[in-house]
Amino acid sequence: MIVPPEETPGSHADHNAGSVPATMKAVTARQYGDVNVLAIESLPTPTVAAGRLLVRVMASSANALDWHLLSGTPLFVRLVMGLRAPKRLIPGADVAGIVEAVGDGVAGFSVGDAIFGESAGGAFAEYATISAAIVVKLPSGVDFVAAGATPVAGLTALQGLRTHGALKSGDRVLINGAAGGVGTFAIQIARALGAAEITAVCSGANADQARALGATRVVDYESEDYIAVGGQYDVVLDMMGNRTAAEIRGLLAPGARFVAVSGPMTNRWLGPVLHLFRMGVALRRADASFHQFTASATADDLNFLGELLASGALIPAVERIVGLDGVAGAIDQIASGHGAGKVVVVPSNPAE
Repeated sequence: MIVPPEETPGSHADHNAGSVPATMKAVTARQYGDVNVLAIESLPTPTVAAGRLLVRVMASSANALDWHLLSGTPLFVRLVMGLRAPKRLIPGADVAGIVEAVGDGVAGFSVGDAIFGESAGGAFAEYATISAAIVVKLPSGVDFVAAGATPVAGLTALQGLRTHGALKSGDRVLINGAAGGVGTFAIQIARALGAAEITAVCSGANADQARALGATRVVDYESEDYIAVGGQYDVVLDMMGNRTAAEIRGLLAPGARFVAVSGPMTNRWLGPVLHLFRMGVALRRADASFHQFTASATADDLNFLGELLASGALIPAVERIVGLDGVAGAIDQIASGHGAGKVVVVPSNPAE
């Protein structure tokens, strides 16, 4: 379901900053595991610190990142995120909301501002604190639901295509994994950046959505092999990591950029690391470049996404909207590898 901003609930023009309660509802993960370890608790509302904003969360959304941090997989992530239990008590990275308090040293934001950006956890709650360096003001006319669906997946798609893929007008683009959160953004961003051809690889059930978002060709992986279908591409954005470099090489035009977002998670310790290393080494022998990255929030990229949202060039593919009680189902769906677009979390939504 593609939800235009004007059709989603909660226009930021309709909300005003108010008094902050002493406690809040939040989704918590006190141990690693599947979604059964998640709970909804009443916790003290965080206080704002220097360089940060206290935000009333109007919308967030679930990402693959949330599943990996919840499950602690691949296991090497625990070296950073906590060996025995997650350091982040409250999961969730996407944030769209209203500034309720401004920390010392922060310039450019005021109480009542509508913002969106990426948080280092804490977004699946009624209130969150977030670094002022990784949020921007929400453009007029952009709905909180659209903004809350965008940061992690939108930044990944944008940086994959523009920063690492160096996509330019007239390029031919292949997106492997075009129905997920990143893929649905990538189709639209490729179109906005001037791609001449956009081939989307997804299931037949999501083919119409891919075309509606701007794909010029759709390959149904359930009935066709995109390697056998062939073609020549200037940019390949790969979310799946399900093909070898030898198979991919024939699709790469001279000077092409192969951008890997992720890969197979069959290695419980290292996840996609070995696959990505092998791909990088093998593609050195091709007339193409290999790029692998982890997206990071920047004000410039967030502002660019905000401009696309405001212009209507980018419309998040929102599958459904849930409350905090729907976070477990949203993350479980991502873990299963099924879904089309984004599940948005609105903390004020009543129980499903």
